[in-house]
Amino acid sequence: CNGPLREPALRRRAVARVIATPSGPPPTGTVAIVPAYNRHDTVAATVRAIRAIDGVDSVLVVDDGSTDATASQAQSAGASVERIERNVGKGGAVARGIEVSGAPQCYLLLDADLGESARHATALLEPVVSGTAAMSVGTFPESGRSRGFGLVKRAAATIVERATGLEMTEPLSGQRAIAGSVLRSVEPAPRFGLEIGLTLDIAARGHHIVEVSAEFEHRPTGRDLAGVMHRMRQGRDLVGAAWRRIGWRRTISSLVRSIWRRR
Repeated sequence: CNGPLREPALRRRAVARVIATPSGPPPTGTVAIVPAYNRHDTVAATVRAIRAIDGVDSVLVVDDGSTDATASQAQSAGASVERIERNVGKGGAVARGIEVSGAPQCYLLLDADLGESARHATALLEPVVSGTAAMSVGTFPESGRSRGFGLVKRAAATIVERATGLEMTEPLSGQRAIAGSVLRSVEPAPRFGLEIGLTLDIAARGHHIVEVSAEFEHRPTGRDLAGVMHRMRQGRDLVGAAWRRIGWRRTISSLVRSIWRRR
């Protein structure tokens, strides 16, 4: 295979109207894309914190079929909002954000539940803006990490390490700064396969990736039923994204190795 396989593009029938867009010419600096699904309680604080970051020109919240006030809260906080009528998942939401955001020099991808801690994303920009790295990935402090069993994260780390040689602390982190031309050269994997797909695709093109420690805070996934179901979906999407990029043999052997590491 001469490169990562491409995922199907976001279906046209899932694309909906733009609620609010920035005026003027396409941005040339940094655009922050925030995929959001039913995050009316945190998205406004997240947007305000991002807007305060020096170097961020605009914030685009992609409302992924929310049934609450996510869109209005984001707009009231100063974000442009792109609404998708039915939920397509994180990867599809980010793909839509890239499509409508113009052609900035840098993208900042951030989760909608960061709240005020989103201000720490400034640390992600420096390696990319300076040209040191094509993508920087934010790591959480110990207190902010998932309280799950670690199976999915360990599987993701093993897949990335075996496929690229990178040893990552937070392979599933959604907090990333990416050079504009680099992100536009790949196609985001669907749903929760987004992060590992980005890492595999960008590394396959020979670009440099770094992890950056930042004091992010969010709501860690717990060990209750909802948390287990979330990790099952995450694991399914992770395997699908890896399978399409590195093949089933390498994916399965990496999963087996990640289980073995647990022993």
